[in-house]
Amino acid sequence: MTANSKSRLLHSLLLIAATVTSTVTALKTGIHKHETLDTWFLVTEQSSYVIGATTEGYIANLHWGNRLERLDDLNATMDDTFFIQNPPPTYVTEELPVFGGLRYRDNVLKVELPDGVRELNLLYSGNANITDGYMLDLDLRDGNRTDVLVTLHYEIDIDNDIIRRSYTIRNGLDKRINVSKAFSAAWHLPTALGSDEKREIMTLAGEWASEAMVESTELRPGVTHVIQSQRGFPSHVSYPYFAIRQVPSDVNPSTEVYFGALAWSGSWEITAHTSLFGTTRVVGGMHHQDFGWTLEPNESFTTPVFAAGFTNKGMPGARKLLPRHVRKYQKKNLETQKDDSVYHPVLYNSWEAMTCVFDFTIDKQLELAEIAAPLGIELFVVDDGWFGARDNDSAGLGDWYPSKKKFPNGVKPLSDRVHEYEARNQLVLNLGMPEVQDYLYETMSTFIAENNVDYIKWDMNRPWAEMSMHNYDRNPREAAVLSVEGFYSIIDRLKVKFPKLWVESCASGGGRMDIGVLEKTDQVWTSDNTRPDARILIQYGASLFLPPRLQYSWVTESPYDSNIDIPLSFRFHVAFQGGLGVGSNIEKYTEDQLEETTGWISLYKKIRPVIQNGDIDWLVQPSRLSELVAVSQTTSRDQSEAVVLGFRHNSPFSTPLNWIRLRNLDKSAIYTVKVWGGDPHKAEDEYELSGALLMHRGILLNTLNNAMFKSVVVWLRRKD
Repeated sequence: MTANSKSRLLHSLLLIAATVTSTVTALKTGIHKHETLDTWFLVTEQSSYVIGATTEGYIANLHWGNRLERLDDLNATMDDTFFIQNPPPTYVTEELPVFGGLRYRDNVLKVELPDGVRELNLLYSGNANITDGYMLDLDLRDGNRTDVLVTLHYEIDIDNDIIRRSYTIRNGLDKRINVSKAFSAAWHLPTALGSDEKREIMTLAGEWASEAMVESTELRPGVTHVIQSQRGFPSHVSYPYFAIRQVPSDVNPSTEVYFGALAWSGSWEITAHTSLFGTTRVVGGMHHQDFGWTLEPNESFTTPVFAAGFTNKGMPGARKLLPRHVRKYQKKNLETQKDDSVYHPVLYNSWEAMTCVFDFTIDKQLELAEIAAPLGIELFVVDDGWFGARDNDSAGLGDWYPSKKKFPNGVKPLSDRVHEYEARNQLVLNLGMPEVQDYLYETMSTFIAENNVDYIKWDMNRPWAEMSMHNYDRNPREAAVLSVEGFYSIIDRLKVKFPKLWVESCASGGGRMDIGVLEKTDQVWTSDNTRPDARILIQYGASLFLPPRLQYSWVTESPYDSNIDIPLSFRFHVAFQGGLGVGSNIEKYTEDQLEETTGWISLYKKIRPVIQNGDIDWLVQPSRLSELVAVSQTTSRDQSEAVVLGFRHNSPFSTPLNWIRLRNLDKSAIYTVKVWGGDPHKAEDEYELSGALLMHRGILLNTLNNAMFKSVVVWLRRKD
């Protein structure tokens, strides 16, 4: 592009701002098009996302941040910093930067066209459609080959300040084309507040049994930050989530945070790059490695959703908005998903009660069920080892039928008895193949129907390798995408046939808990590591995107080694932060332990409405380098109730904790405060305080002083 065309581009961007200045129309929530310009305002409760077409036809981001009140607010957001050495397409904040032309930054889409052409130049076609006030489609056409069409899809979650983006590419040519990269979106953050101000990106790293560890890395000019999984599923090593915030300083107290997550259960990639001028671009979607999709004439392909949001309330705001968004979209299909009045059941999983998982019998399971029911357990789960030839670690996976040796009369007798109560030598099935999908669906649906099964835990234990589409006339690079879509399809079919079925997503722990799978399933298994002091850190990271009700935590055996003994109360209180499960060998429990277990389960059921449907916040954040103190607060949306869970792993100096200030309460209300420590049957303290005093002075958690592995439950209820 020439210097003159660069000037025209700048002029067109500035022209948008100058023209808008003359209008004083107030901006309501929803999606609005300007009366005379090709400019669209996506307005949520607290934010605005503005895009517009330049005179050359590029669709550019013009604003993303605090909510604009009037159309003429836009002119203050424009930036005209360009250099002749950097062609405008490189620095234009294109909504869909493609491979092609004078673009030298991260791209989102790469296509191989007929006759060896490998570049696109997507321009606004003049066609746009707003649906129901919260969805927008914009059509782009290739300026070189006008029969390649891309439709940008936008959907806004008004209540939670989140934009959902994807796009569809259609082949209008008379020959096939190959898509070799198809990220979902590019996000453009405005410049930093000052030349010396710094931004950091927060990500979630991990390994098996140490998932969702929060990491912060400074974003430096010229350095691209990449988080990814190439394993065929989201994986334990990294999660498809990011948050970018201004590093607080004496000069800059900013609490602005940009955050997002991919709704995709396969391989993925997110990259973030910051320029010397302080602008940041984030792109992400399905991983480009070994990705490919062939489009015959008139065929189309749609990318997964990339959801992102903005808040000016810091990380606590981001932690509230994204889990709320996840839960909202999980509930969209009310035929197959449970509403907030249906609480996740207290479950018992017999996995850790087995001396050897390959050596259990139906009699053993029945014995455990007889003990579990009087404790208040609502769901009995039989884990690994019940199926096929599962007699050792190298056999049985994929044999989704009961072992005749372990269950001579099938699983039905165990299911019937449970329902009477009231209260890695492995291969991977290619789920992209229709016959595999049909086989698994028929096998599972038959088993569920014949045995009256209420719940299934789908465990993905092995990364993919050698993925292909044998015996199909398909591009072999489509296999990874088709397999994920096949998995989604099976879950959808099962949910339609069995609307009350509970499905838990698992991948050797927390390897598949992306926001895409959460729109299909009911909950996730957060980690195979059930040690409570480790689980606090894991649950802290997962709470950035998981609603509390969707992550299960179990109470299991202690000690885990010969050097520690963690009280049963501590283990229960950690598990209270989400869906409660028990995984101990309850056959070995003493009468006192059984009585205590019954008490904690009873208390959990009372506070469960707040825990499962409220917003979690962290008053004291856990740290791997601290004295190991952590305090969380979960608050109902109407501020009528809250549950505070406090933990102290160690107190080597016997120093008392400071006052803990609560948040998000009704300052004019009086709250009844009830405190439990080590005894579920007897509260240690009960008193009344105003919401204002609870937030400005706080509460003392004396139970946590002067001992190891101490914990506390505080239940606050607003007085009428």
